[in-house]
Amino acid sequence: MITVLFVDDNSDLMAHARSVLEKSGEIRLDIVHSTKQALEKLKARIFDVIVCYEQVAEVNGIEFVSDMNGIEFLKYLKSQGNATPFIILARRGKDKVVIAEVIAGTELLLPRTGDARPQLMDLVMLVKQTMLRRKADREIKAQNEQLSAILSATHLGIFQMRNHVLEWVNRPFAEMLGFDENQLVGKDIRMIFRSHEEYEQALRDLQVPRDSRGGALVADCDLLGKDKTPVPCQVRVQPIDPRDVSKGGTFVATDISERKKLADALKESEAKYREMMQNTQSIILRIDTQGDIVFLNTYALAFFDYAAEEVIGKNVVGTIIPQKTRSGHDLSMMANDLGFNAEGYAINVMENVRRNGDRIWIAWINKAIRDEEGRIVEVLCIGNDITDRRRESGEVRISTDTWKDQVVSDTDIREDVFDAVFHICTEISVEGREGKAVGTTFLLGDADNVMSKSRQIMLNSFEGHPPEMRVVTNPDLKENIKEFAQLDGAFVVTGDGCITASGRYITVDTSGVTLPKGMGTRHNSVAAMTSVTKSVGIVVSQSGGGITLFKNGQILKKISL
Repeated sequence: MITVLFVDDNSDLMAHARSVLEKSGEIRLDIVHSTKQALEKLKARIFDVIVCYEQVAEVNGIEFVSDMNGIEFLKYLKSQGNATPFIILARRGKDKVVIAEVIAGTELLLPRTGDARPQLMDLVMLVKQTMLRRKADREIKAQNEQLSAILSATHLGIFQMRNHVLEWVNRPFAEMLGFDENQLVGKDIRMIFRSHEEYEQALRDLQVPRDSRGGALVADCDLLGKDKTPVPCQVRVQPIDPRDVSKGGTFVATDISERKKLADALKESEAKYREMMQNTQSIILRIDTQGDIVFLNTYALAFFDYAAEEVIGKNVVGTIIPQKTRSGHDLSMMANDLGFNAEGYAINVMENVRRNGDRIWIAWINKAIRDEEGRIVEVLCIGNDITDRRRESGEVRISTDTWKDQVVSDTDIREDVFDAVFHICTEISVEGREGKAVGTTFLLGDADNVMSKSRQIMLNSFEGHPPEMRVVTNPDLKENIKEFAQLDGAFVVTGDGCITASGRYITVDTSGVTLPKGMGTRHNSVAAMTSVTKSVGIVVSQSGGGITLFKNGQILKKISL
């Protein structure tokens, strides 16, 4: 139901109008007989529409002066902020009556003489249209207020520009630049750019879509704050005319100061990283999962005596890794280990080769480089030359000088004892025995605990011999050890080098041990033993000839021979 405040002047015209409105069935009238009474009514309630006379009509040629005519009444209401739709019935000359909806400016002309009731039906339609218009205006206002609240609450800076003039800005945008909103609205947008040239460049950048699908136009630019400090921003625009952004549109500006700082810091870090990679005195390379070389630093290129174009894109096997070891083992599968077990153990020692054929030993630390889904895409390898070249014999072997302290620390093992056992293991791995590959195990240190957690499975070849005949550092004992290495079981050696036993079977539970695939029972048993004792285990693999060092239940080093 539409509520109408009807200000009646008791004329025939207003009476006809009143009758028509009452009979419509959709309009409820609240009738007053003066503008003064109307003001009292408006204090108590709100009406959808006001219908009022323009001026009190003459009666028998006498003109009455009301307390306030319709126009004065309307002006008063406007001054009080009352925006109720207002319809005036006014007489124009002798033959015309005008019905005018003041807010929208709608007029209906009716004949003054004759029966005007049929024509007054248009008044009903005007009241309904006025009411619908007011309802729509209220909804639009509510939506605008809601949108304004949302735009003010967002952290994004939003503004509208048309023909280089800022028509509207939200509070976050003004605050981003240090202005009040009214200091920007109506101003030339070029005031927030350092120069006309930068503004024109920003427009050109916004004109270019960032992707083939079109979408929002985006550009990075600096906007000028109130204190003349540039604020790095990313600006998006929904233009009025996509062919000419300068005509205006709705713009969204995001402060990217922190992102730019991070990007600048990242660039600086990357520059330092590249410099470090190129100038470090370590061999640094990256390979893909197929073993193809992606990168070699300057030191690595000089070390292996290659130019970058000679090795980049080629496989490590056949360039810096020989096809076969000295003992004839195929190293192509060893190279795959770099990728598949990129983080399986601390250090991987491998025999490598220079361009001129010189064999060298390099200790590699490998780190997997993964994509967003966690899959290995590359492997970063950092290597150091640990080749020990004996001048007197010309023998080339693995030096333990740079890493044996990691092995013997927190144990009772002497360094010379570890060196002696390790080099015996390398000889067994390379030479085998009588042309056959040999696999064996040595457990060094904490001998009493090791003996209590193992048992004899065959004759102890060293039992009953005097201590001086069982010292592993005695060169004369080396060949005997190599001979006994063909038998089952492990050697147990004290920290000071005395061989306590050979042929020992490890009885420690291996269920808690987790090793990479490819490790056999011997490896699991030795890992388990080192997890419950202070011993160090060295395993020579019969298949492949590799040497694996265990400590604290984990692989400490893996050496490919």
